[in-house]
Amino acid sequence: MLLLKPGVRVAGLRPEILLGVVAAERVFEEAGVDLVVTACVDGKHSAGSLHYAGQAVDLRTRDLAAEARPKLGVRIRECLGEDYDVVLEPDHIHLEFQPKRPLTNA
Repeated sequence: MLLLKPGVRVAGLRPEILLGVVAAERVFEEAGVDLVVTACVDGKHSAGSLHYAGQAVDLRTRDLAAEARPKLGVRIRECLGEDYDVVLEPDHIHLEFQPKRPLTNA
């Protein structure tokens, strides 16, 4: 199940990161854990963070065994491909849409 931490603001999220959240939810479901989104466009992040552009979210990991967290990150990365970055932080997974090539050929 997909859950939002109270106070999380989703207004302004780009469709590409929403696709990432859907994929992550499926991976968490495979692991038998609810996906809790802890930050979207809200919260404090580094200057220039993709959170503020609606291209990044943070996903709670405390409900996962420590040894399962890296595998989960790898599985999310496999599902989404090269235009997504999946970063395992000490207390969450940071998921962002950051295209590695132009969005159009024009």
